[in-house]
Parts: sequence; C-alpha cells; structure tokens
Amino acid sequence: MSFDSNLQLENITNTYCSSIENDYNNLLKSNNFKLESNLNLIISKVMFRDVYEYKDILKIYKGSNDAIKKGMAVIGEKGLVGIIEKVESEYSDVRLITNKNSNISVKINDCYGILKFRNNLLIVSDLNNYDNIKVGDLIFTSGLGNITGDLYVGKVKEIRLNNTQIEKNIIVELDYNIDNLNYLYIVG
Repeated sequence: MSFDSNLQLENITNTYCSSIENDYNNLLKSNNFKLESNLNLIISKVMFRDVYEYKDILKIYKGSNDAIKKGMAVIGEKGLVGIIEKVESEYSDVRLITNKNSNISVKINDCYGILKFRNNLLIVSDLNNYDNIKVGDLIFTSGLGNITGDLYVGKVKEIRLNNTQIEKNIIVELDYNIDNLNYLYIVG
C-alpha cells in the first residue's frame, strides 16, 4: 500500500469514528431527556429528510411494528415537532409543524387558536383582538382534536393584527432548530 492510500484509509476511518461518536453523544443526550408528565414515549432516530420536502416531511425508524399510529404527536427535546402522517411496518412519515398543511389546535394562556406555517413563519391564528396575550407567553397543544394536550410548542415572539384589526396573528418562536433533528419522541 502506498503512503497516499494509507492516508486516505486513515481519513475515512477518522471520519467514520467521528460520525459514530456524534451519534453516540446524541443518543446519550436523548436518553437524559426528561418530561414533566407521565407520557408514554417511543424514541426514534430520524431516518432522513427529502431535500425537496425539507420543511414538510421527515421519516423515522419506527412504524406499525412499534405501535406507531397515524395522528400521534412527535416531540423533540424542546417541543412539538410534528404529527405522524403515514405509517409503514418499519418506518413512519412525520408531518412537521412547518408543513404548509399543518393545522394544530393550540392554547396560549386561556386562548385557543390554530398553529399554521405561512410565509416561512409559524403563526397562531383565529385569535380575537381581545384575547389576553403578551410577548413571551408560552404556547402548548390544546388537547382539542387527536393530539395530546399540554405539549410545549414555543413562545409568543410577536403579535400582529390582521387587516381588519379584529384578529390577532401570533408569530411563534421555537426553542430549537427544526432543521437539526436527530432523535425524536412519539407520544403514545
């Protein structure tokens, strides 16, 4: 073997070891994840995200063989990530909250609205102008519909009034980077 091929093999080995170490550290971090309730959580690594549907869908390594069902909520370490949309035996598709078709019932204090993704912003709409909401208030799933209630979503970043000045639109700030997801938890 030549010097160049030894160096090339060493670089490949170092890259592979580094990748395994990163995966191991992410898994350790996920195992230390604590939630303030008695939810039945199923952990899964993200399989992949299609570059053309990056903000819409991702695949996970859990499916019907793991008791995954359509409509289950999917959370990360810092909040709601999406909803199970399609289930196969060995994997599932997660419709992300940044999917243009997402409509998730949420609550802010005692006010209820719909979480949507519009114009590259997460927005809570269908709130009247008189609802008592401030910047920094926490946003949770409402429990109305099929999704478990009281799952953390994010914070109120900005409050805007619609064109008629009757309805509030809340801009949501997430506590995590939705582009960087490794391990997720399916709420059973």
